[in-house]
Amino acid sequence: MYGFNSAVSGLIASQRSLYVTNHNLNNMNTEGYSRQVANQRATTPFHMPGTGFLGTGTEIYDIERMRDSYIDLKYWNESAPMGEWEVKENTLMEIEKLFGEVSDSSFRQYMDDFFEALTNLSTNPSDFSYREPVKETAIALTKHINETAKRLENLKNETEFIIETKVKQVNDIGDQIAALNKQIYALEIDGNSANDLRDQRDLLVDELSKIVNVRVDESTGGKYKVSISGITLVDYDYVTKMEYGPKDKDDINSPKELKWSNGNDINLRSGELKGLLDLVDGDGENGNYRGIPYYQKKLNEFAKGFAEGINKQHREGYGLDGSTNIDFFIIDEKNSAATIAVSKEIIEDLRKIAVAGEPGGVEDNKNLLKIIALREDNEFFTDGMSKGNPDDFIKSILSNMAVDSMQANRMKNTQEIVMKNILRRRQSESGVSIDEEIGNLVKFQHAYVSAAKMITTFDTILDVTINRLGLVGR
Repeated sequence: MYGFNSAVSGLIASQRSLYVTNHNLNNMNTEGYSRQVANQRATTPFHMPGTGFLGTGTEIYDIERMRDSYIDLKYWNESAPMGEWEVKENTLMEIEKLFGEVSDSSFRQYMDDFFEALTNLSTNPSDFSYREPVKETAIALTKHINETAKRLENLKNETEFIIETKVKQVNDIGDQIAALNKQIYALEIDGNSANDLRDQRDLLVDELSKIVNVRVDESTGGKYKVSISGITLVDYDYVTKMEYGPKDKDDINSPKELKWSNGNDINLRSGELKGLLDLVDGDGENGNYRGIPYYQKKLNEFAKGFAEGINKQHREGYGLDGSTNIDFFIIDEKNSAATIAVSKEIIEDLRKIAVAGEPGGVEDNKNLLKIIALREDNEFFTDGMSKGNPDDFIKSILSNMAVDSMQANRMKNTQEIVMKNILRRRQSESGVSIDEEIGNLVKFQHAYVSAAKMITTFDTILDVTINRLGLVGR
């Protein structure tokens, strides 16, 4: 009987190994799946006095998930910076498109057209056909500034919406992890491993680790905890929620902030959410990131400074009708870029363009020449790093944008290389190799057939012993 039972155990062990191999092959393209291995060992031998130990067969004692916790830790640590710099690079590319550099719709192109129209007018101060292009190019310039300001505001609103979506995603993932924690704990209470559920949970952590920086801990009792910057998001089946909304609950237009549901601050170190918050809050002051508010502020400074500079000189000149002290541009200083426009007086009456330096000078262009010279005036703007003429101011904004975009691109590319190496290591450890599994399939099939032949052999022996032995001489 020991031989028969031994053969049966080999048959069952080979069959179960085939099941595991089949499961691996079926899930070789399943995202997050970890290769499984049926661990096999010899069963307890039978002691025969005076003879020794007689083997009793084999058994499958565990189905192990091939997973390296160190590689997972590396992946989760590096995934967050990857998400952060991806978000920043994509958004900065959007801002670059808004400023239109280098293209026919760039700021400098609109300024070239405006100052070219002024230069042409200086050669024919009394000709209305030269005054009309001045008005039209000025309107085109102001509308471009208005449109850029509007698009920056829309981009900021879109980014805030994405933040709200990511916060909801973090909360949803937390709920899913908590639910899996309870299922896994219930299934593993007898000492076995719920491998496929653990794969699902780790896949959720993979997804979460790109959004925020995470740390994962599992106690000896199997309790699983996920924390963000030292604050617990999931503690077994308890989830702490994130909230993103106005700082002042009574004023929906007040700046928004990210908080835990209990009111505590959230200090993110990396991740998509960190990148989005930097972009929507970064004003570039006191070492802060240069996000959308920084470029909004610079655009407002340009619009305000440009309008005030042109207006100051324009007010000193005289129009064809003898008018003076007329503003060329109008702005609302609270939101300069969105409100800059050509003044109503200029639009309604081209004679009020103050070309002359003295009253009554029909062909006098002295004041207009001074306005044209402002473009090369290095004292036109005097605000910190943006000082200089209008072209210098725009160049400084574009230069900062180029530096930020280049940094985001380089950091993202570096993280891509790091992530590829980690994914390659994870794939070699946990991935399913079709060649290896097909080899196992053949191996376990042969073992199954061999065990079946042993059972057939023992069946034949028993048949002969029981039914045919002793029939001779009857």
